[in-house]
Amino acid sequence: MKQQELGEITESPLTFRQYFTNIWDAIITTYKGMKITLKYVYGVKPVTVQYPEEREELPLNSRSRLFNDVENCIACMQCATACPVDCIYISAVKRDKDAPKVKTSSGSPVRLDLTMYTIDEALCCYCGLCTTVCPTECLTHTRDYEFSQYVLDGMKYDYLSPEIRAWRTRLIKK
Repeated sequence: MKQQELGEITESPLTFRQYFTNIWDAIITTYKGMKITLKYVYGVKPVTVQYPEEREELPLNSRSRLFNDVENCIACMQCATACPVDCIYISAVKRDKDAPKVKTSSGSPVRLDLTMYTIDEALCCYCGLCTTVCPTECLTHTRDYEFSQYVLDGMKYDYLSPEIRAWRTRLIKK
C-alpha cells in the first residue's frame, strides 16, 4: 500500500507472446517503410539534366531576362514608373516636327526619340510590373536564363547598343 501511495507504478513483466509480437510489429513497419523508400529510389527515373548539353525547357509564363524591343518603344516611361526597385533608366527627347512620322508595329505613333534605355538586371526583382503597363508590349520577359556575369556592372544592359539589338532575332518570336 505504501508504494502505491508514493505514486510508484508497478509494471507487469512482458509475456513471451507480447515480446515476439513487438518484434514482429517492428519487422513489418520497417518493411513498409523500406518498401516506400525503395519505390522512390529505384522506381522513379532520374531528373538530372546534363547542362549545358541538355537544356531545361522553361514554362511559357516563366520570367527571366527582360528584353525591350526599342524599335517599338514609344518612350512613355510607364515601365520606369511602375518598377518598384527603380532599375529602368530612360531618357528621351521630343522628335522634330520636320522628322518623318514613325509608327510602331502595332500602329502607335512615336513622338519621342529614345536617347537612353538601360535596365540594371542586378537590381531587378523580376516581378513583371513593368511588362504589364507597357502599352506597346515591347518590354517582355524572355525565357532566356543564361545571362550570368562576373561583375555587377555587366548586368546593366543598354538596349540601344547594336549587340543587344541583335538579340531581337533570337528572343522575339513572332
